[in-house]
Amino acid sequence: MFSIVPGKFCAAYQLDPRMDLEKGRDKSMKKQTVQILKIKNGEIFPTEDEVAVERHLSVKINGEKMFSLNCTPEFLEELILGRLYTEGMIRDKKQIKNIRILRDQGEIHVSLSSKITSFSRAGWVFASSEQKERRDNAVPENEESDEMKRGREMSEMSRLFRMADEIFEDPGELFRDTGCAHCCSLYLHGQIACRFEDVGRHNALDKAVGWALKKGLPLEETVVFTSGRISGDYLAKIIRAGISTVVSRAAVTGEAVKLAKNHGVAMYGFVRKGNGNCYSFLGKV
Repeated sequence: MFSIVPGKFCAAYQLDPRMDLEKGRDKSMKKQTVQILKIKNGEIFPTEDEVAVERHLSVKINGEKMFSLNCTPEFLEELILGRLYTEGMIRDKKQIKNIRILRDQGEIHVSLSSKITSFSRAGWVFASSEQKERRDNAVPENEESDEMKRGREMSEMSRLFRMADEIFEDPGELFRDTGCAHCCSLYLHGQIACRFEDVGRHNALDKAVGWALKKGLPLEETVVFTSGRISGDYLAKIIRAGISTVVSRAAVTGEAVKLAKNHGVAMYGFVRKGNGNCYSFLGKV
């Protein structure tokens, strides 16, 4: 338990349609108005424009500067919790004793009860390959014909693509107002559990994961829908979080495809208007 959340973390979970995301929200943290010169139809004239707010923050862990990040400066508690988890620096939220956000100084101080589990910028570091092991060792309840299997796969993909259309059609307030934001949604048991925007696609994912950890949601049962491309480092975060399915409106990289196949993650890209590409199929939604 750490101090940003009053009381204990919930062992059980319950989805709240409002997601508690509006409580105490300061919209000035997301966007600001700036004076610009507009060039249109051969004319130049002064006007105003809304741009996304971006803050540079330094993160210290047990007094030592560990990394920096640039982000939309809201839901910072969720961001840090998710970042530590998806980078493999912690394996349990109980490792965090305290998070202090010093906005004026541009710093976030994290106190851990134990040493960092693993952290490397040189390559992919994973605590385990449990996802691939679960997939490889799974025993099917009933033998399926190729035709039945293909039908089930098509049904699962259609279900995902329908949900993707619903999610991607509404890009979020920050994107609508500024055109400068990525969105990440977690889908669980037929509902959109949470949705976050940020100027960085990794940050949006970390905020969603951090929120899910605080709520006690089973990440292994969620599906990630992201507006951004899926690169190797993004997919590595998905793997560390224990998430088995990720759907993107954008492209994927070759490294992401390799990681998805090696670790049993279902990955879809260019998902738009009921169409898309399947790069790695897990067979479970």
